[in-house]
Amino acid sequence: MASAPHDDEAMTTYSMHVSAKYLELTKKKLELTRLPRELELPDEKRWEQGTPKSVLEPLLDFWLDGYDWRASEARFNATLPQYRTTITTRSSTPTQSLRIHLVHKRSKHTNAIPMLLCHTWPSSFIEVQRVIDALTDPQSVAGYASGEQQAFHVVAPSIPGFGFSDASTCHDFGLNGTAEVFDALMVRLGYGRYVAHGTGWGFGICRVLALQYPQHCIAVHTANPAFNEPTYNRGPIHYLKYSVAKLTQAKTPWLSFGYVPSEVQTPDTSKDTAAKTKMYGGEALGPTLPRLYSLRPQTLAFSLCDSPVGLLAALLDVIHTRNVPPRPLSQRSRSPFLSPVELGMQDEQEDGDDEIPVGSRAINSHNGDGRCYMWSPTEVLNFTMLQWLPGPEAALRWLRRAHMDTASPSYQRYTSVPLGISTFLAPNSSTATPLMWGASSWDISWVKRHNGRPATLPGFEAPDALVLDLRECFGGMVARGRIQLAVL
Repeated sequence: MASAPHDDEAMTTYSMHVSAKYLELTKKKLELTRLPRELELPDEKRWEQGTPKSVLEPLLDFWLDGYDWRASEARFNATLPQYRTTITTRSSTPTQSLRIHLVHKRSKHTNAIPMLLCHTWPSSFIEVQRVIDALTDPQSVAGYASGEQQAFHVVAPSIPGFGFSDASTCHDFGLNGTAEVFDALMVRLGYGRYVAHGTGWGFGICRVLALQYPQHCIAVHTANPAFNEPTYNRGPIHYLKYSVAKLTQAKTPWLSFGYVPSEVQTPDTSKDTAAKTKMYGGEALGPTLPRLYSLRPQTLAFSLCDSPVGLLAALLDVIHTRNVPPRPLSQRSRSPFLSPVELGMQDEQEDGDDEIPVGSRAINSHNGDGRCYMWSPTEVLNFTMLQWLPGPEAALRWLRRAHMDTASPSYQRYTSVPLGISTFLAPNSSTATPLMWGASSWDISWVKRHNGRPATLPGFEAPDALVLDLRECFGGMVARGRIQLAVL
């Protein structure tokens, strides 16, 4: 007979409550902010040297005079069922016990699939807020595709050191350690077989889960992934297929092998696109700034741990995806991260102005016409607060180690765990790297392209499309017998 769990292994309910003293300290630091002088640059070049003052300063004013953390805190507590439990890692030396914060909501539907949602850096568990109800309690979407009725038991943990999870004290804790913790968490919840979704560094966690725990993590879905170019040594068959697709410009269906013409227009198109992304970091959460931030995390931590505005500037530089001309709200140009509702407000904050009814059949979205999603000030500051509250130093150390983990030869191994891919792209654009490059390291089983619907954090920026994709991807895999779930 199985023994009863120890007290530290219990799953206890959790509610966020930041001390008033810490909130007051944050306000004092905001009031004492000294903003740097900057060059006068035309609008089209104002992001070239980093976050411009015209974007940050209105957000600073809003943080001081309009932002209400308590309202956001109450909304998160009311809508996201949160828990904490202690997970002991076995792979690290010495072993360590970490209190892990998670959102967990079970579905009432008998066909529900356990799904682990892995957030990225520098995001947090709030990525799940707009999709959790629609995932756990689906409504009919007539004629959409197989899997439209698929429901999920949703688990969205905070990476150790992020949000309200304890930080690891081990210098080598990164993707591998996080995957160990998350897999142990799913098993503790009773989910011996589960699917996983993640973008960015969340996809990195999913990849390690698929490589190290394929008996538990049986399928993965991601969005906008970047893959390494096939090489003859790593995968001669995939290298040959890519070479043929390039030669034919992917214009002959039976010789395209899953590639599309935009991915192979010239021999170096994909390389150039990837190189440009790496050099300029023009895409949201692109590789440039995270890589720079991870090189010397402790040095950067002294600045970002002490200055909420410095942290805000750093995060804005990471998440910005477009250069929207400023529109006046008062005497000062406002941030391009404003929603249309908040552009029109004066002194009164409209609480929850851009909350999306995630349980509804069609989830609202601001970017259905091909424009980039418009973050509201409240969303940006919620995003920042979830980094500011625990301190960003542990997340920076984690990012450094995550980069090192992806360079490991074991990370490049092939896994037969099926992968589903969604792309969310601006009109007339292409993925950073061809999707079929991933065939040398994954069993790519499902692909859907959303052209004219750009989104880097689809759970936040295109939740309706992501929910439908997850249902179709994983529901279809179950219907075809591609994956099988043990009876819980």
